Amino acid sequence: MYSGLKGKKILIFGNSGFVGSWLCVALHFFGANILGVSLKMKNKNYLSNTSQFRKYIKTLNCDINKLSKISVKIKKFNPEIVLHLASQPIVQESYKNPQKTFNTNLLGSVKIFELLKKIKSVKKIIVFTSDKVYLNNDIKLTEFSRLGGLDPYSASKSCQDILSQSYNYSFLNKDMTILRSGNIIGGNDWGSNRLLPDIINSFKKKQKVKIRSINSTRPWLHILDVINGIFLIITKKTYNKKTSVYNLAPKGHNQVNVRKILDIIKKNTLIKSLKILKTKNKIKEKKYLKISPNKIFKELGWKSKLKLSKSLELTVKLYLTRKDNMFNETKNQISYFFNLK
Repeated sequence: MYSGLKGKKILIFGNSGFVGSWLCVALHFFGANILGVSLKMKNKNYLSNTSQFRKYIKTLNCDINKLSKISVKIKKFNPEIVLHLASQPIVQESYKNPQKTFNTNLLGSVKIFELLKKIKSVKKIIVFTSDKVYLNNDIKLTEFSRLGGLDPYSASKSCQDILSQSYNYSFLNKDMTILRSGNIIGGNDWGSNRLLPDIINSFKKKQKVKIRSINSTRPWLHILDVINGIFLIITKKTYNKKTSVYNLAPKGHNQVNVRKILDIIKKNTLIKSLKILKTKNKIKEKKYLKISPNKIFKELGWKSKLKLSKSLELTVKLYLTRKDNMFNETKNQISYFFNLK
């Protein structure tokens, strides 16, 4: 499977974060030639801060708004595939520092696309935005639903989505795909104010886990299902000089509320008890978010493989793995997933 990835020169902006680090290890697993551009993660628990990751994944540590410092090295790499994952991804942080969020998610994207205009070797571009780009009216959202995120993070990602399409139409003329993914779970995510990291940190410290929206429904999707969608796009043999847009979301029964997530964790993982402290939600968030993956299923045959219970089992197992074995356990989970029939 995915033998076409071997030797492919793939440039990844934002490769040290949760999605980017998983993607790098999976691409390395299949023999791709990777160059990453990313800031170093401050939290030492991240996969990208392990010695094995640093050994196998070449990364240029640089702010995407300062790409001119490393542009010569990027051009010399001659990438064929480019993935843009770099962003400020935390909703609460966007309220604290909206200017930084827009500078990174919007102006940083401009810097990336301006650089890509000068690299002739690029054939495909994948831009990772968010399911929060939509104007959420509490209905199931398709790729044709109206864009319009209202909080600073969601607004910045809506702008990034439109900006990407504009740059491709006006200047790049590449085979571009925009991916709008549901809520991604999986070990190695240490983002602040996120459900799974908060649960793990509270469990390890034997503290109550603070839950701000226990009845909020989200489309929970394991990181490996997301990577499988990315791989389908990378290895697609046809090249179209246009922009395609796809939602990535699980089957309907995996789109559940936070209360159900807590119940599944206690029933199916190594965490058998959780004490909950309900807190007041200080930021405005929709309680209901469901997106449809029908378009990518019809056009590329993608669908989520993992049941929610298995996704959470794998997630918790990796979180509770010692750091010196984190890289190997990540590879084991990649091997398990891609051998599923």
